[in-house]
Amino acid sequence: MITIFAPAKINLYLHVGPVRNDGRHPLDSLVVFADQRAADRLIWSPSEDPLTFVVDGPQSEKPQNLSDPDNLVLRAARALEDETGRKFTGDLVLEKHLPIAAGIGGGSSDAAALLHLFNSAFDLNLSLEKLIDLARPLGGDVPACVAGRPVLMRGDGDRLESVSGIPEGFPALMVTPNVECPTAPVFRRFDEVSCPPSFEEVSPPEAETREDWLLELQEGYTNDLASAAISIVPEIEILLKRLGAFPDIRHFAMSGSGATCFGIFDSPEDVHKAARSLKSEFPDWCIFETAFGDAQFDLRKEDA
Repeated sequence: MITIFAPAKINLYLHVGPVRNDGRHPLDSLVVFADQRAADRLIWSPSEDPLTFVVDGPQSEKPQNLSDPDNLVLRAARALEDETGRKFTGDLVLEKHLPIAAGIGGGSSDAAALLHLFNSAFDLNLSLEKLIDLARPLGGDVPACVAGRPVLMRGDGDRLESVSGIPEGFPALMVTPNVECPTAPVFRRFDEVSCPPSFEEVSPPEAETREDWLLELQEGYTNDLASAAISIVPEIEILLKRLGAFPDIRHFAMSGSGATCFGIFDSPEDVHKAARSLKSEFPDWCIFETAFGDAQFDLRKEDA
């Protein structure tokens, strides 16, 4: 049996340009990843039988045996089969812990984890660059999730640029209100009320100290989809105001198209204190104590 974690993707900032003729928007975002405390998990058990796929876990309404051709994990498996000519076997379980339609790329990270998992389990020996290429048709977040490191995500999300100078280790809190925030309606509302007339990519923060870097991030970078998302899910505004009220918070924002918001603190103890406060106030919300940095696609082999 082999397991792999699929960590949440976080947009530290997200700038969005006007809609193009093809209906898509140019993006400019700095992406990092949560640690394994805020992650789904894929579990593959070898067998000679044709591949089966089951979704279970606390963020799955009920155990499901999915054959949906649009499921990102299955699309990732088919992309590998088309590339290599292999037919995959075994039993695959997706253990869902990340909320759905929450702006943290849960499905995209699941697909990325599948590419890494099967590349190893079936000895495909595909390079990271090839896996990223296979990820591009799967969706805007999938290439960044496959890369698994802090990157600038630009264009349609498929153009990745390396970034340096990000301080290591962001103790962080992730909170998702108990409501889905699907991407398509948020972008439609953005086009109606917030869409800018022009768009330019920006350079990420540059500062010598962690404190100055976070201060620059807080003061100079935004999530352009926040207003549109708040108009659809008012709980996001409540959450952002609540995060901003913590005196020891260093940066807070909405991730992706919402509804997940995050706060960065100086220490895990500060994160834990804030988490306890929010859990007592909003017991139905999904709250993770985590840290931001690289994705952790380490494979764990165990006896079944």
